[in-house]
Amino acid sequence: MKFVKINGIQYIVLEENDKVCITTPDELNKTQIEINEKEKKLDISGNCSIVNSIKGDNMLEKIYIPRVLSSREIIEKCDKWFNMFKQVHDVFKKMVLSNEYREQNITMELSFTKFISMVDKNIKGRIISLDLKQHSIIIKEGVTISIDEENEDIYSYLVACVIDYYISQNYGDEKIDLMRFNGALYSNVKRDRGNVVPMIAFLGTLTESIEYSRIISSIICNHNLGESSEQIIDNLKNSICNQQISDRIDSNINYSSKQCEHILKKAINKKK
Repeated sequence: MKFVKINGIQYIVLEENDKVCITTPDELNKTQIEINEKEKKLDISGNCSIVNSIKGDNMLEKIYIPRVLSSREIIEKCDKWFNMFKQVHDVFKKMVLSNEYREQNITMELSFTKFISMVDKNIKGRIISLDLKQHSIIIKEGVTISIDEENEDIYSYLVACVIDYYISQNYGDEKIDLMRFNGALYSNVKRDRGNVVPMIAFLGTLTESIEYSRIISSIICNHNLGESSEQIIDNLKNSICNQQISDRIDSNINYSSKQCEHILKKAINKKK
């Protein structure tokens, strides 16, 4: 980023991958306009509440309005990401159960967190991430996806898919005590090496919501009864409606795809 003064006017010159945020005194820490340099051009995003007007030749042609996606298209995106989640989960599980990883106290951590956009504080949502950590520090990123708050039906479907898979793969026939459930699902592997359990899912932020708590409890109950949660997941899938979604989901899928490819490639090479 460079600052250049020409004829008394101060210019900010954004170089490769630079970013600058612009706001007003009243909107500081609330709303802002974000300008990113990308391929020698500028991407501008933000909330219209801070903007009086947009002027200039062909400026309106540059305004991007996300199209409404059909439920089928949305489900395809969700299932594509979930398929990558399963693949990465299975590789990570083998890693953290190995002697090498357990002696180093490395854990596979499934987390459900919240986010607030740095550009527009009105944009909030939730994230699902699967990573390898050592003492709370990420040592290998897995897959991640973030869904805006207004797309709650999409997030509910993904939550059900992910939790059901995690429990089915890591608990076997062992029952989960709902009365003692404290928002975390630990793996049922004994701590015979190292000082930490090799796999854990933190569901604390989900239990704050009645809807997500219901999903978690239903899936755990089905597991304890030896029943499938297919009906719950299908009902959530069928409740997804046609809607606009953030481009962020495509970015997350692309990022997760690259992570998945790298992780699987390394796992295959290690077998050789």
